[in-house]
Amino acid sequence: MNTQTPQLTVDEADIFRLFIEFTETTRATEHDKQTVMTLFRKLMQAGLHSIQPNSKALSFREVAERSLEARAHRRPSTRSDLRSYIRRFIEYAEWVDNDIRSITQNDCQQLLETHFSKSGHVFYKARTILHSIFTYAGKKGMVEKNPVYGIDPMIITEEKIEILKLSQITAFMKALRAKDLQCMQAAVRLMLWCGIRPGEVQRLKWKDVDFRENVVYIDGLTSKTGGARAVPLRGAAKELKYFQRKPDDKIAPRNWVRLWVKLRRRAGIRRWQKDVMRHTFASMHLKYFHNIHLLQEEMGHRDSDLLRTRYLNLRNLTTQAASRFFKWETNARDYAAKQD
Repeated sequence: MNTQTPQLTVDEADIFRLFIEFTETTRATEHDKQTVMTLFRKLMQAGLHSIQPNSKALSFREVAERSLEARAHRRPSTRSDLRSYIRRFIEYAEWVDNDIRSITQNDCQQLLETHFSKSGHVFYKARTILHSIFTYAGKKGMVEKNPVYGIDPMIITEEKIEILKLSQITAFMKALRAKDLQCMQAAVRLMLWCGIRPGEVQRLKWKDVDFRENVVYIDGLTSKTGGARAVPLRGAAKELKYFQRKPDDKIAPRNWVRLWVKLRRRAGIRRWQKDVMRHTFASMHLKYFHNIHLLQEEMGHRDSDLLRTRYLNLRNLTTQAASRFFKWETNARDYAAKQD
């Protein structure tokens, strides 16, 4: 690994032209020639110092590991995701042990297109994480520019947005009455009638639900995006009080994945699109309240563009159906008491 100071080759004519340009720019006169010479020497020394490595040159592998250490405060799931992609970068790229300053945009683009292009979402995520590693390097003065910046993301072909029918929601709620699925009651209601993400629900505790204000609080540590929000309890989510436990107990049960698969099977829903509950909440919300900005706030989005393009399906959705959705009631008190 080359850590020597770069060798500059400048002939006398170049130096003379540079000095003339400098004196013209500073409007120097013969009288202050000595002052200009002194300042010029200082500028040259500063320039030479800036191109010298301040410390031992680091490889991409080393910088990637340091960038991961710098994010030790992030959630375990986030760090696991970062670690997984960094491991793949190190496995696939031939230049991982090269000086990070020598890595080009072409190197990064070839890595992404060769090993991460099977899915638009995977490409996007890999590009984002690779970009963040070079951003970290830039903040530490290791590189002057980010080679990933000029790489365009792949165009992602979106699936048709689906939402649950009222009959499917009814089947879900009936399936939840089973003794072995009763523990999913509160989590499902928060996802469906409050639009809360599955990952966020799994981090929520009962103390995050305020029954006096009739809201659930998602703070910065719980939120996927890091932004806090308060979401009103509506529809069947208003009945959470019948299932509440100790304040520090988590709302979602253990063995989440296994129970979730069992619940969908019991409800008879075979095709399940990712985020279909959030799609359902968003579509019902806009149809009923006609307020995209209120929806954006409750969903935890920074702007409404993502909602318009990837969350809403208002086709064939009636105002009557949206009204029934938000006025949903069950005999939660009765069957919650039976389970106790």
